[in-house]
Amino acid sequence: MVTMNTRSERWTTSLSVCLVVLTVTAIPGSVAAEATLGSTPPGTEAAAQSDGRAPAVEMAVAERAQRREPAGSTVGDRQERSLQEETSPAIAVRPDVVQFPNETDEQFAETVTVTNEGDAPLAVESALLVDATDDEFAYDGPSSFTIDPNESRTLTVSFTPSTARSQFASLRLLSNDSNAPQVDVWLTNTQTVADISPSMVLEDRTIVNATVQDATVNASQTVNLSWPLTRDDAVAVDALSLVPRRSGDFDLSVAKSSDRLAESPAFDLTDGTESSAFVRINHTIDNENVSDVDVAFRVRKELLAGNETGPEDVALYRYQNGSWVELPTQFVGEGGTHYFFRASSPGLSDFVTGIKQAKFRIDEAVVSVTTVRTGEGVDTVVRVTNVGSADGTYDVELILQGAVVDRRELSIAPGGTRQAIFERSFDAPGSYDLYVNDRFVANVAVVRSETTGRDGPEGASDLDETVTAAPGFGVVALVTSLLVLTVGLTFGRRR
Repeated sequence: MVTMNTRSERWTTSLSVCLVVLTVTAIPGSVAAEATLGSTPPGTEAAAQSDGRAPAVEMAVAERAQRREPAGSTVGDRQERSLQEETSPAIAVRPDVVQFPNETDEQFAETVTVTNEGDAPLAVESALLVDATDDEFAYDGPSSFTIDPNESRTLTVSFTPSTARSQFASLRLLSNDSNAPQVDVWLTNTQTVADISPSMVLEDRTIVNATVQDATVNASQTVNLSWPLTRDDAVAVDALSLVPRRSGDFDLSVAKSSDRLAESPAFDLTDGTESSAFVRINHTIDNENVSDVDVAFRVRKELLAGNETGPEDVALYRYQNGSWVELPTQFVGEGGTHYFFRASSPGLSDFVTGIKQAKFRIDEAVVSVTTVRTGEGVDTVVRVTNVGSADGTYDVELILQGAVVDRRELSIAPGGTRQAIFERSFDAPGSYDLYVNDRFVANVAVVRSETTGRDGPEGASDLDETVTAAPGFGVVALVTSLLVLTVGLTFGRRR
């Protein structure tokens, strides 16, 4: 269950997950908002009082005021510990929209008040500007601070425009209020206001909804979609920027899943690229009225570990005209757990964050000869092509009679081909099956030479007995002697 008093009030969320459809109407300078619940799990009730505190917290406070436990009482100690566990901070930020004058060569300053309406200390762990296009917005206050219950703190943000153009940014506050761990204050010098709902985690996806009101034509608009609940996901969409070609309002709904969404096309590229997340952006503004779409996203480092891939192998793909098309993707930096990227798109639709992979194909594997004498060598030539989309290393193994007898390591760029040559001699006569990895190459017959008499593998045939010379004779002399002997026996019979 989700309730919201105003755009500046905190969200109160139950442990049960429900789909929430937000319809937000905001007037510049006002903080009025309306939330409509699409569906509510059975048995849930309103969870917030008029002052924003949950009923359980109200009851705990009342019980604590009425209870008079003897000092040192074991029962009292347990009850006090229980009450302390039920207390919590509650952040309220006013105003949640700051609109500066659209004038140049002058500095403007506005204040934002952060109040702790809960009954436990509020720890603001991070306060910083996000999505500022230039240095014209500024926040010089503390990056972290603590507010006691029923106390407030004033923060100052400033704007010093050098040119008359539409600009946007957000003052982001991250705190220990579990019901509202992130609060964004919208900063702008226009009438445009963006309202972002907290992320919703459903069974098969996460969803963030945004409403942009009174959009400024031909002015880049950034909607920040990052929330603490999904910030540690394997893949997360942080922000979406676009340039509307028409004025007015529009809605965006961004759904993300590590698995293919039921309504998304299959991602089956032939170059081995693997999907790491599917993203679908539903929108009420036509793609004909949108340009310069920019998607900021993050990918956990573990997804690239152990398979020879790096940040340069990550790309965003868009489904357009019946196929997946790779978008220009830029690696912009890294944190402790994630790599960060930006990708440019001609429009909004279905997207996939892909991780490029090396994919290898053995084009040729041949031997120089198929019959040799013991002690002689056979050359095996192997040609391998990387038909994938990333650099990679391929291990080529020469296998003889089921055992690996030699190997080569080939580093191959996408679209490249490399060659490996194995030279192998045989000490014993016999018939040998030769493989390269799992590919059969040839059967090599090895016959005994004149200088060796060792037996070959079980089942090998001694193929050189008919050509091995007798002691003291060469092969030619031996054959001539056999012919003479045959003629003599024939004439003897006739007599």
